[in-house]
Amino acid sequence: MESQRASALQQRLQARREMFFNKESTPSSSAATTATPSYSTARLNSVNTPTTAPPQPPPTTPRNVKDALNVLSNRENPYGATNGISSVTKKPDVAPKPRDVSPKPEYPQKSPPRQLDGYVGFANLPNQVYRKSVKKGFEFTLMVVGETGLGKSTLINSMFLTDIYSTAYPGPSQRLKKTVQVETNQVLMKEGGVNLTLTIVDTPGFGDAVDNTNCWDSVLNYVESQYEAFLEAETKVARNPTMADSRVNACLYFIAPSGHGLKPLDIEFMKQLHDKINIIPVVAKADTMTPEECAHFKSQIMNQIQAAKIKIYEFPDVSDGEESEKKDNKKMKDRVPFAVVGSNMVIEIDGKKCRGRKYPWGMVDIENMEHCDFVPLRNMLIRTHLQDLRDVTNYIHYENFRCRKLAGVTGTDKVPNKNPLFMMEEEQKEHVAKLNKMEREMEEVFERKVREKKQKLSDNEKDLERRQNESTSRLEQLKQELDEKKAAFDQERIGWETMNNITIDELKRLSMESLDGKKKKGGLSGVSFRMGK
Repeated sequence: MESQRASALQQRLQARREMFFNKESTPSSSAATTATPSYSTARLNSVNTPTTAPPQPPPTTPRNVKDALNVLSNRENPYGATNGISSVTKKPDVAPKPRDVSPKPEYPQKSPPRQLDGYVGFANLPNQVYRKSVKKGFEFTLMVVGETGLGKSTLINSMFLTDIYSTAYPGPSQRLKKTVQVETNQVLMKEGGVNLTLTIVDTPGFGDAVDNTNCWDSVLNYVESQYEAFLEAETKVARNPTMADSRVNACLYFIAPSGHGLKPLDIEFMKQLHDKINIIPVVAKADTMTPEECAHFKSQIMNQIQAAKIKIYEFPDVSDGEESEKKDNKKMKDRVPFAVVGSNMVIEIDGKKCRGRKYPWGMVDIENMEHCDFVPLRNMLIRTHLQDLRDVTNYIHYENFRCRKLAGVTGTDKVPNKNPLFMMEEEQKEHVAKLNKMEREMEEVFERKVREKKQKLSDNEKDLERRQNESTSRLEQLKQELDEKKAAFDQERIGWETMNNITIDELKRLSMESLDGKKKKGGLSGVSFRMGK
C-alpha cells in the first residue's frame, strides 16, 4: 500500500517537472515561471523511488501553467491529502490590523503666490486704452471772460499756435454787444496723430456797460444749461454713446492790470461761478508792470480771493511722480494768478525767432518765464492738467449740479438714489425729531411765558406794596396834620370862649331857641361876639 502511494506521488511530481521545464524555453511563459516555485532534484531524489520504471505522462499535455494547475486541481485524488499536505493551499485567516480612525488636526496651508510661467498679456491694456482714446479723440471747452481790450483773442491764438480768431471770425473785442452774450467757436486741431476738438466760449460785452448789475447771469445760465443738456442726454432710455460733451472745463478770467487789486465786479463774478467751473485767474498785459509791481499785484489778488472765500482751481498733489514733476507743479502753484502776455507776431531775438512784442525800449518774449507766465499757463492748461480739469468738471462740479437737480425734482434736499424703505425710515425719524423739537420749543415758550407772568405779578405786587406804603405814610401824615389842626382849633375855641364868656354849647342853645320862636326878636342882640384875636 505504501509503495503504491509513493509511486503515484512520484508520477505526479515527474509530470509537473517536465511540464515546467518544457515551458521555460518559450518567452510567453517566462513571467509565469518566475512566479512558480521550483523543485530541485535533491528533493525529488529524497523520496524513496521503487525499482520499477515510472509510468508515462498522460497523452494530453496542458498548453500552459494555468491549464496544468486546473487539471491538477480538478483531478480526483482517491487517497485524499498526500503526506498531510492539502492540494489547494489556503491562506490562514488572520484578523485585520486595526487602524487609527481618530481625527487628525488640519493645519491651514498657505498657498504661495502664483507665478506666471510666461507672458499673459494684460500688461497691454494701457496700449488698448491709448489706441481707443487716440481713435476717438479728445474734447476740451475753454471759456474766456474779461473786459474788452485785455488781449483774450491774442492769448488764445498764441496758446494754440493757430488763428482761432481771424478776419473771418474776429475776436470778441471786434464784436461789441450792448448786452453780455455767450458765443462759441469750435476748432478741430491735430498734433502728432491726436485730434483735439477745442471749443472756445467768449463773452463779448462783459463789464463794458455803465451798469454791470447781474452781467454774469448769461454766463451762469450757459454753464448750467450745458450741465442740464448733458444730464438729460445721460438719463435717456436710449443714450447716444458718441454724444458730444459741451460742458465748460476751464474758465480763464482776465484781470485788468490796474495795480489796485480786484474790482467788485471781479469778486462778484467769481463768487457766482466758483462752485460751477474751474476758475483760473489771469493778469492780462503783464508787460505794463514792473516785476515788483507784478509780484505785489499778485499777492494782493490772492489775499482778496482768500478773504472773499473764492475757490479757484487747485493743482493736484503729484505724489507718485518724479522729482522734476513735483518741482514743476510747485512752480505752477507759486505763479497763480498767471501774469501773461500774448502776441501773434514772430520776432527775432538774438538770432532766434519767437513770438513776442517789440517796443521802443526793448522786446518781450512771451515764452521767456522771466518776462511773463505764458509758458506755465500753457503747460498747465494743455500739457499737464488738461485731463485733471476734465475730471474735476465731471466728478465734482457736474456731480454737485446733478445732486442739486435731482434733489429739486424729488422736493427734498437729499440725493434720491436711496432705498425707498430707508428713505421712509429717515422721513419718519425726521418727523419724530421735528415733533420733539416743536414740543421742546412749546415747553420753552410756555416756561418763558410763565416766568414773564410771575415776574409781572411780582412787579405788580411790589408796586402795590409801594403804593400802599405811600398811602399809609400819607394818611398818617394827614392824620398828624389834622390832629395838629384840631389841637389848634380846640385851643382857639377855648380862647374864644374865654374871651366872650360863653361856651359853644350855650351859643348853640341860644341859636336853637331863637329858631323855635320862644323868645322875642333880637334875643341875641344883647350878646356881643368878638371874632378873631
